[in-house]
Amino acid sequence: MITSLRSTWLRHSALAGGALAAAFACAPAPARADQDADAKIARLLDLLVKKNIVSPRQAKELFRETEAAPAPRRAAASGPAAKPGDIRVTYVPQFVRKQIADEVRAQVMTEAQSEGWASPNALPEWTQRFRLYGDLRVRYERDSFDRGNNQFVNYAAINQGAPFDTQSPGTTGAQPPFLNTTQDRTRERIRARIGVQAQVDDWLSTDFRITTGADQGPVTPNQTQGQPGYLSKYNVYIDRASFKATPISGLTILAGRFNNPFTTTDLLFYSELGFDGIAASYTHKVTDAASAYVTGGVFPILNTAFDFSTNNAQKFPSTNAYMFAVQAGGQWQVKHDVMAKLGVGFFDFDGVQGSVSKPCIAQTGTTYYCNTDATRFPYEQFGNTIYAIRNIVQTGGTTLVDPQYFGLASRFAVLEVHPRVEISSYAPIDFALDAEFIKNLAYNRTAILDHGPTSEPKGPVNNFGSGPPNSGIQGPYQGGDTGYIIRGQMGALKIQKRWDWNVSAAYKYVETDATLDSITDSDFHLGGTNARGYILTGSLGVAKDTFLSLRYFDATTISGPQDTNQVFQVDFQSTF
Repeated sequence: MITSLRSTWLRHSALAGGALAAAFACAPAPARADQDADAKIARLLDLLVKKNIVSPRQAKELFRETEAAPAPRRAAASGPAAKPGDIRVTYVPQFVRKQIADEVRAQVMTEAQSEGWASPNALPEWTQRFRLYGDLRVRYERDSFDRGNNQFVNYAAINQGAPFDTQSPGTTGAQPPFLNTTQDRTRERIRARIGVQAQVDDWLSTDFRITTGADQGPVTPNQTQGQPGYLSKYNVYIDRASFKATPISGLTILAGRFNNPFTTTDLLFYSELGFDGIAASYTHKVTDAASAYVTGGVFPILNTAFDFSTNNAQKFPSTNAYMFAVQAGGQWQVKHDVMAKLGVGFFDFDGVQGSVSKPCIAQTGTTYYCNTDATRFPYEQFGNTIYAIRNIVQTGGTTLVDPQYFGLASRFAVLEVHPRVEISSYAPIDFALDAEFIKNLAYNRTAILDHGPTSEPKGPVNNFGSGPPNSGIQGPYQGGDTGYIIRGQMGALKIQKRWDWNVSAAYKYVETDATLDSITDSDFHLGGTNARGYILTGSLGVAKDTFLSLRYFDATTISGPQDTNQVFQVDFQSTF
């Protein structure tokens, strides 16, 4: 009978009934004062009302029932038969009552603690408005190069430092910095990011995040282990700092530095690129199965140093650059297991083209400026067509010097189309087909060939084809304005738990000036444009929000001399 009674009590240990049972069971003996029991029951019922588990009316009814319940009495193992009107209650031993009370109390407290209502004043109210988030990734990377590759000047290294004297190879023998395109490398890399979001008001929140990174460039937050060497500490940068406002339903406004507000792939923008400026997006539900959106914004790309030129008494006007962007699109639930999406955008990069300077007197041995030095292209990865921007005037001496910086030869106004289809007919194995097409509408081959300072040969300094074999003659300029990517994926579209998996395959083609090479993907062809090739990926969940992935890139140049490489990456990443 004791076992039967204990089982019955446990089956009815839901919060309301469990609370009452706990109050009765806590009584050490039938003789315990009813007043103490009533007080405990009242406290438990008060907690249940505050949690909205029972209504005040239900709590009063439960309390009245407990007051009307008869006091338990010990029943003799054997004795006279019950007289009419007697109430006989089976005796529950003390150890059973204690076990029932402990189990019910543990259940109630576990639920109360997980939902934050058992101790409503344990933490200040403001702490509940903050959310901490982040991720950690450890990567092994192998970069392999074909031995037939050519050498390419590292123009980004020149533009980030002192100008390079283009006359020096013929006079002093000095050479410019070159990219590595021939020697295989192995790199162990990490990425660590941590951020905090705060809900300031119902319609306003903030976001702040810091990240690792080898430099201040716009794309990669990876830190290569062993650089700069001997267990040196890593750099940390501000990665996100923004306000997010939703003043009315469907409208979102972002200001500061925030995630990409547009629906794009890594063909146009690096997947983790941060956007400076202000953006607004409005979504409207057209039908139960379809919705439409429009997103627009203004984004500063370059703001000339306030004291430019720094070491000169003479100051020059600013030459700022902006991206003006708009994208419209929508999604349609074709069937319960088929989703179609489409976005069409236009991205106008105003002021990014390098500007030819006014006549600038040649100098050596000292730091000096030309008035358009701020328009040089400091974060080139690879691919964009560039040209010399300094209009150097010789002093009339016998030694010619030509210290040069380099800027973008083309303007950029990019049309983008991005369709996507998701199919969940075979869950848990889902399918997605993703594509993106871009075209730089401002690309003008004739203008590029005619661009440049009067002190230099007209036209660009890179992206030339090969001339006749062994002739030493440079071939014609090769460049393009188009890019596209096609990607298929199957498995879990997002890895969330252990044994989730997915695989994907993609083909990518992006010509020299289809988009800015500084803000596109940093892994395919080791970053930039002017490349075509394949991307293979496989991922496996090993724990909650933790996965192991393998990625393989095989890419080669489209225009100009050969540069073929293969990149193999093993990532272990956890998100919290």
